[in-house]
Amino acid sequence: MAFTCIFLILMAGMANATALGEKTRHFEIYYSDALPDSGYSDVGRTLENAYSEINGYMGACPDSIKVLVVGKKTMDKVGEHVEAFSAWNTKSSTIVLREETLKDKNSLRIVAEHEICHLGLNNILANKDSREFSWMEEGICMVFSKEPFSDVKVSKFIMGKGFLTPAEIAKAVDSEDYSISKNGYLQSYSLVKFMVKKFGVSAVISMLKCPETDFEKAFILCTGLDFGTFYRQWQAYVKSIATGGQEALGPAPAYLSFDLYMEDCTA
Repeated sequence: MAFTCIFLILMAGMANATALGEKTRHFEIYYSDALPDSGYSDVGRTLENAYSEINGYMGACPDSIKVLVVGKKTMDKVGEHVEAFSAWNTKSSTIVLREETLKDKNSLRIVAEHEICHLGLNNILANKDSREFSWMEEGICMVFSKEPFSDVKVSKFIMGKGFLTPAEIAKAVDSEDYSISKNGYLQSYSLVKFMVKKFGVSAVISMLKCPETDFEKAFILCTGLDFGTFYRQWQAYVKSIATGGQEALGPAPAYLSFDLYMEDCTA
């Protein structure tokens, strides 16, 4: 997504937003267009539930978040596949949502958790050079928000594209070519999901929060394993799942509600 396009939409949307639609403990929700007569019920509650879920993992989400809801034409300027995006600095945090997303509570939950997770990650990584950790960000947000991807389909997709290194994942995620960015997102997701299964959520969060700025040193410190060995284990896992193998690892969750098994879901 082009930063200039996002910035202009965000600024124009906030300037043209109608009156505050709803205010909750952590959110101020604005609409760039007039609300339908029926309105949207429980948006604030859904956002607060999403906040509680993600902050339970991270403990670093912003206390106050502005939410701007925009229509299809406006969001399509960012990208037809974009449901939401977030903007963050040390003084403010904003999430921009596609209005259609509000019509489905589960979709809203997933999208909200994903973007709230980004804001929490920004708060955590602001205190150190985050470049070596950037490849993980989309994967963390996708896993923590429990996005319904099939491990089999994701693994087959990766096998079809070829494995990316963390540096290649980071570059792909930032691409404006959807097919390239999709590859980056799914490889980040698969790597992070395997990491959580093997070491647990707490190890991933500790890796981000520890003062070590070198990713591989932080990885060893928080998992006891060198990343090269882990990466090869992930490759073997993906190959096995893609060819019909069974999962050898059980989950190592830090939270009992953290469901990592999505094989029955469709991508």
